[in-house]
Amino acid sequence: MALRAAISGFLLLLALGSPALADWSNWRPEPSDAKLEAIVRTAYVAAARYARSNTNYFARNDDLDGLEVALGDELGRQGYAAVEVTVANDLEAARACASSGVQLRFAVTLFGDGISLAAASPKRVFSYHYDPHADAAITVAPAGACR
Repeated sequence: MALRAAISGFLLLLALGSPALADWSNWRPEPSDAKLEAIVRTAYVAAARYARSNTNYFARNDDLDGLEVALGDELGRQGYAAVEVTVANDLEAARACASSGVQLRFAVTLFGDGISLAAASPKRVFSYHYDPHADAAITVAPAGACR
C-alpha cells in the first residue's frame, strides 16, 4: 500500500513538472469561429438598423460616433459586452490580429454607404464587407488565420 502511494506521488510530481503541463496551464481558450461569426452578424444587424435611421448611411461626414455606440450597445445586449469596438482604416486593417481578447473593428466606405466589419482574436478573424458601389452583395470571409 505504501509502495503504491509512493509511486502515485512520484508520477504526480513528474506530471506537475512536465513542460506539457506547464503549457496547458498557460492555455487561454480562443473564441470559436462560430463565436467570431456571431459577433460580426450581430454587429451587422446593428449597423443596418443604424443606417436605416440615418438616411441609409452608416456614417456621414466622417461622424462615426453614433455607429460605434450602436454597435457596442447591440453587442452588449447580445452578451458580447467584453468585445472592444474600434474604428479601422479599411478592411485589411480590420482583419489584423487582436493583441488580446476579441475586437470588433469597423470601417466605412468613402461615401459612408458601405461598411466592413471584422471580429478578430489573437489568432483568428471573421469579416463582412459591403460596398454598394462595387457589388450589391455582402462579401463574407469565413473565419481564418489573421495577420
